[in-house]
Amino acid sequence: MEKKLLLISPPLHCEQHLRQSFQPPLNLLCLYSYLRSKGLAVELYEASSVQDAIQKVIEGMPIAVGMPLYYASLANAAAIVAGIRKATPEIRLIAGGPCLTMEPERMLGEIGFDFGVCGEGEETLHELLNAIYDRDDYCNIDGLAYQHEEAVKVNRRRAPIADLDQLPFVDYSPVDNNKYFALQKQAGIPETIFMNTSRGCFYRCTYCCTPVLWPGAVRRYSPGRMVEEIKHQLNLFPNAEIGFCDDSFFSDRRWLDSFLELVRPMNIRFQCIGRADHLNREYIEKLATAGMTYIAFGVETGCSERQKTLRKNLDFARMFETMRSLADFNIKTKCFFMLGFPDETPEEIVETINLAVELRKMGMTYFSIFPVTLYPGTELAKQFPQNTFNCALDAHMPEIIRDGLAIDNPNLLNSRYNDLMTQGQMAEIVTLAWQKVDKSEHLNVEELKNILTRTTSNQ
Repeated sequence: MEKKLLLISPPLHCEQHLRQSFQPPLNLLCLYSYLRSKGLAVELYEASSVQDAIQKVIEGMPIAVGMPLYYASLANAAAIVAGIRKATPEIRLIAGGPCLTMEPERMLGEIGFDFGVCGEGEETLHELLNAIYDRDDYCNIDGLAYQHEEAVKVNRRRAPIADLDQLPFVDYSPVDNNKYFALQKQAGIPETIFMNTSRGCFYRCTYCCTPVLWPGAVRRYSPGRMVEEIKHQLNLFPNAEIGFCDDSFFSDRRWLDSFLELVRPMNIRFQCIGRADHLNREYIEKLATAGMTYIAFGVETGCSERQKTLRKNLDFARMFETMRSLADFNIKTKCFFMLGFPDETPEEIVETINLAVELRKMGMTYFSIFPVTLYPGTELAKQFPQNTFNCALDAHMPEIIRDGLAIDNPNLLNSRYNDLMTQGQMAEIVTLAWQKVDKSEHLNVEELKNILTRTTSNQ
């Protein structure tokens, strides 16, 4: 048997509807590129269904299968594991991704993986594969969780890769980029390939998994190294924009100044994610001149006090100034909002929705409104036990609302979301918020309370 690893990207669903992302699995592409650079036999497969993934494993009979675990696709990943176990129990199963890092014991114990790669995956996965191939012990592999004597053992955390410049360029050859370009065009998005310039985030927002996934300092590729990879990728995809996926693209101004100086003569077009209060009109002009066409902001809440408790600490005045300036420079924007914090009042929910309305009036192009989910391991989840708060709604609520999909599950809708509302009432509120923001119409508290006072039997 060839000593091959098969990396599988599990399918995503909104309720019962298969969802296709317009972005390829960048995490798996990074692992694929690294392991290939080390001379290992690796294949990457994007599954279209659970059965499709199982059949691929049966046909290829790799020695090991690796899958990333996200809460949005966790059920499908678990079903794939069960199918592989039944058909080919000798294949080693490896988990990675946010869910595994946040809850290694539960993910291995309940779903049935043999191994889990915690945190940054390249070096741990490389060492694990060599140990599997050579039948070595696993106890000295940093960053590894594994089944051991009917229990799960979690080794010490691996030190992060100090010099990201040593990592290979991302190899996009395992995926069909034309498929993604077509999906992007269908969604009104320019042809885009995705990259990271850094790993980690300077901020420690209480609702976010990043402080657990990347607990150390932010690390960046050097500006020169990034420019070389951009040239490489644009040689392969000359019409594409670059989508930078960093948590906070503007947080290191010295690095950004150097990077912009290098890319300005290249006439590239790029998109990014950052904080709205990190920019001013002068710097927005600088970014626009360097090729920035789109930026996404996390706003989360319109309540200044909750901004503090979440440790987001967004400066609203600077955000408003930024939004107006971005509109003046014809740069597209998207903002993200969260509704339904466990102790959130109706007045606070309305405050967030009306802040989104104001941003819409100022030129916000796109937006997403999510019901709050408590991710295990985050500070917010530790503050609110699951028996007092449980979001059972699909992680793709914005797409469900946008596409007019029904949530056909009365038991789910009638169950409690928190002390204030049911899951069904939360879904109604998110839908109403979407409509109000889309039309730039303010919401009053009475409209919200009309939803909250309905009995579950009337939903």
